[in-house]
Amino acid sequence: MRNLDNFGHLKNICVIKNEQVIFEYIRENEEGTLLFPIGCIFKSFLSVLVGIAIYEGRIGSIDDCEIDYISHEIIADRNWYRLKIKHALSKTTGITWPGPQEPLPINMREVMELKFESEPGVSFQYKPDPQIIVYLLEEIYGLGITELFHAKVISNFVNKDYKWDKDDIQGMEVSPFMLNELGQLMLNKGEINGKRLFSEEYYNQSICEYSCGGIPECTPYGLGWWIGKDLEIPYFFASGFGGQYLTIIPREKMTISILSDMDRPHPENKSIIEKALQL
Repeated sequence: MRNLDNFGHLKNICVIKNEQVIFEYIRENEEGTLLFPIGCIFKSFLSVLVGIAIYEGRIGSIDDCEIDYISHEIIADRNWYRLKIKHALSKTTGITWPGPQEPLPINMREVMELKFESEPGVSFQYKPDPQIIVYLLEEIYGLGITELFHAKVISNFVNKDYKWDKDDIQGMEVSPFMLNELGQLMLNKGEINGKRLFSEEYYNQSICEYSCGGIPECTPYGLGWWIGKDLEIPYFFASGFGGQYLTIIPREKMTISILSDMDRPHPENKSIIEKALQL
């Protein structure tokens, strides 16, 4: 781990084992930087929020249909009556979303105007399916997603440094310390700082393989978490564009956070996970 000469794009690495920092790297020009963009790692935070909603009794289970919690009129496409919460979290809704340069629906009513290319639960597509979770949570709590995130997640963390604007849902920025607390929450199967946020049952559901996955990580996908298959030891992780990673290795009681430049994909960052296991 000391030789990072070929990883000039790295900004920050933190390896925690048994709740102790065993390795830390901060790029010289990033010293003093508080917040880092994490890309699609925000979807793992959404998964946590669903777990909290279930634990609080706001949602029955991941097998409930989305439409049971959303105000709606008569809907012609029967697939909406088949679409479950677990399908939105596991990116298997089957919905045909707008293209990369097109605006996303601004509310659930607009989402329900979209077509289905396949039946829910059939195939994984790396598309904005978790956006449905945003509208679901806002509906059942009566709060904006960023307000809800602060009230239900961040209020229980020691590290509260983050920036998240609903108008830029994929632009979440967090401190490495807060990212590591998300890792500890998962290592502790739903508990953080002496408080349980979601059940161990939901933790186990989160890291089940709901599909074989696909691009960009090309590994099975759970409920907002990728399931690693390239090492002998089981692990799961969240990832964002540019090689942002939060990896959890339960057997080693280890978390590894990796933050890097977002100039391009950096799949080579995953090799750091194996290096960290040798510490």
